[in-house]
Amino acid sequence: MSSIGPRGWSPGQTINRFIDAKPSSYNKATHTVDCVISRGSPVQRFYGTEILRIDERSVDLSRMENGSMIPLLDSHQSGGIASALGRFLDIRIARGALLGEILFNQTPNGKMAEGMVERGEIVGISAGYSVQSWEITDEAGKVVDPDVQQIRWDDDLTFTATRWCLHEASLVSVPADHLSGIRSFGTSGDTAEDIRARMGARARISARNSAAGIF
Repeated sequence: MSSIGPRGWSPGQTINRFIDAKPSSYNKATHTVDCVISRGSPVQRFYGTEILRIDERSVDLSRMENGSMIPLLDSHQSGGIASALGRFLDIRIARGALLGEILFNQTPNGKMAEGMVERGEIVGISAGYSVQSWEITDEAGKVVDPDVQQIRWDDDLTFTATRWCLHEASLVSVPADHLSGIRSFGTSGDTAEDIRARMGARARISARNSAAGIF
């Protein structure tokens, strides 16, 4: 495990990833909908590929478990109460995915978002999270330690988030992960083995190699 992450990353920094699927579990009477917050599908960043490991040991759900609220936001905007569209009644891990149940706020913006979900006009969910630790592997899948091994900037590295905390999730108009989103549970044929989240980065690696004259 390493505390080294992507360019500009620091512990506690919030990161976003997008997901998408069909709405099929909306309940008009209770103003709720089921969703897949993340399946850890591959997400290509400008610095490489990202992996989110999804299991009980890797995902920190303490914000939900200690009674704190995990909000549903409008496109990760948290500057005002108008951006609050709802909250999560339940979040859990099952079948290799991070699943949730959304309760929409009965505010003008919450009702607008609820209507758009009901009509299938928006189906994208984006997770906002911070990463505490990474596992770094090379192109052959071998774990590497950048503190003791010489690694070039152009090496094909994968950074797997081995401990990460969910802060919020957002409805978004431009999703990236087609395997998750607002939907009904149990309708997907995908297994945990089918889905892998990925991450690549070279933050301190580049600085250290540059100082050592390694290019």
